Amino acid sequence: MRIRRTTTQMVNNSRRRAGLTARRSPLLKSNQSSRTGAFSRLDAMNANSVQSSRLARIGFEKLQKSATSLMDQMALLSEKADDGKKDMGETAANVVEDFNDTLKYLQDNSSILNDYYRQSMKEIASSNKTELSEIGITVGKDGTLSLDKEKLEAADGETIKKVLGSSGDLAKRIKAIASRVADNAKVNMETVSNQNNSAGGMANSYLSRFNIRG
Repeated sequence: MRIRRTTTQMVNNSRRRAGLTARRSPLLKSNQSSRTGAFSRLDAMNANSVQSSRLARIGFEKLQKSATSLMDQMALLSEKADDGKKDMGETAANVVEDFNDTLKYLQDNSSILNDYYRQSMKEIASSNKTELSEIGITVGKDGTLSLDKEKLEAADGETIKKVLGSSGDLAKRIKAIASRVADNAKVNMETVSNQNNSAGGMANSYLSRFNIRG
């Protein structure tokens, strides 16, 4: 006597003839569920990684721009101070704004190196606090600067040159630290971009293998 082996297909054919819905294989359902779950988790991880990288890149980009502008504006202000020009208010205001922005973005993108740069900038300002005050630039407790344009314009030309001129300690140190901050921010931007591309490539490779095996 031959024994017929009941298969899922045979059961489904019988259920169709009886007007019932065919049953899906539990194993197939489990595989599809696992695959869907894996895709969902990978998609979520990839999305979080991309979002984090995007925010980090934006932060480093802001830091690079503010530090680069600080370096350029400080050089321009020093040039005006050397030439004895009195129309320095706007340029000085730009230096103050860029200095404060750079401090802020260094704190927002905290790291061992950025924290060191931020502390160095605060030290530069505080060590020149008295001289800056004489020409209308006030140093706050947190290291940020504020400007009194009228006091700056009324200050003696030689005093301004001594404090802000290209041969002075303040200008040299600000330009040097701003240059290092900008370079480091650029390196961090490139690192974040490379890591993001690498992570995306690995995720796509894994998903491709999953499709083939499914």
